[in-house]
Amino acid sequence: MVMTQIQDERLIKMADSYETPLYVFEEAVIRSKCRELMEAITYPQTIIRYACKALSLNAILKIIRTEGLWVDASSLNEALRAIRAGFLPQEIFYTGEGASLAVYEQLVKLGVFINCTSLDQIRLLGKVPECEDFSIRINPGEGDGETNKTNTGGPSSKHGIYFDQIDEAKSIAQAHGLRIIGVHAHIGSGGHDIKPWLRIKDITLRIASGFPDLQFVNLGGGLPVVYDQAKQKPMSVKDWGKALSEGMAEFSKKMGREITLQIEPGRYIVAHSGSLLAEVQAIKTTPEYRFAIVNTGLNHNVRPSMYGSFHPIRFVRRHPSPGNGKHQYVVAGYLCESGDVFTVKSDGSGVLEPREFQELNVGDLMIMGCVGAYSHSMKNEYNSMSLPASVLVRADGSVKAIERRGTLDDIMQRELEL
Repeated sequence: MVMTQIQDERLIKMADSYETPLYVFEEAVIRSKCRELMEAITYPQTIIRYACKALSLNAILKIIRTEGLWVDASSLNEALRAIRAGFLPQEIFYTGEGASLAVYEQLVKLGVFINCTSLDQIRLLGKVPECEDFSIRINPGEGDGETNKTNTGGPSSKHGIYFDQIDEAKSIAQAHGLRIIGVHAHIGSGGHDIKPWLRIKDITLRIASGFPDLQFVNLGGGLPVVYDQAKQKPMSVKDWGKALSEGMAEFSKKMGREITLQIEPGRYIVAHSGSLLAEVQAIKTTPEYRFAIVNTGLNHNVRPSMYGSFHPIRFVRRHPSPGNGKHQYVVAGYLCESGDVFTVKSDGSGVLEPREFQELNVGDLMIMGCVGAYSHSMKNEYNSMSLPASVLVRADGSVKAIERRGTLDDIMQRELEL
């Protein structure tokens, strides 16, 4: 299992000091992932952007900024959050599936670069007189991912301008006096075979070669992340970087000028950095299953319910127990929702898949690993549950609170303002 290396005694102390449920993030893990990617790509004109939708906490953004990465934003507020964290507007790349004239006008005024994902967005951007250059996100006709929910390419994906509409995109841009200087594609997230990534890279470069004003190619993210070491093998980042660098060098040679490479990993950078701590509040049995109910749920990590995602889980015993046997447990959350279960089959069916643990008791501490990406950022207040606090384990080992625990006043604040 891929789990935090923080000692159990420290985790228990954090749970006692900050209460549970609690998000714990590790600075050293984030920095190591940033450096791993930067060292793997030797192509000189490369920009690595952090897809901040994966985890957008201010403290995390500041760490990533000091590592020299730029930002990929999916909303106006994500762009504004990045600016608050110290990123310059010109270091932010905006790709939003939805768009409005007011949002585009504000982004252009700030100096944030806009990436259009539809023909209608190009028309909309054409109404902003201050804008001259932009890029387009294309759908190359295929993608890759653990499920359709994480596949961002091909006929079933809503993302990007389908490759057979490229000429129309060029005509619309020309009619509005806009230059397409970048081409972007994203294959999806979750596949553990790097071959589809590199194949779609080749398709994207072939399409990009047809843009006379091309300055950069953005090949997206989608780098595989290991959650279950028993079933998944890590990608060779070194081999991936070598193939990518060689491909871009050859492409620039064909184009007769150096084309900038951009990539935008999000999950890869932060997934292993986060843990979710919670306590066992009840043990229940039915004729078929034994349940361990913990004081967190899909409101703090929706990935198992939404995608069937596997997250490593272990427990630390808080009190001596006479029972030492092992049992199969379904680990479930505290929400009034049947789908609030963490141990499910990975096919997205929602079918329960118990795991074996030493006998559990009320009060035992659950440690769920690999929650750094798309867990905190997708949290919600379902059942009017207050949001957890977040702490950062700094590179020097010290612990700092970076987000306070939520309250009912937080939940009702916008109602009360009326």
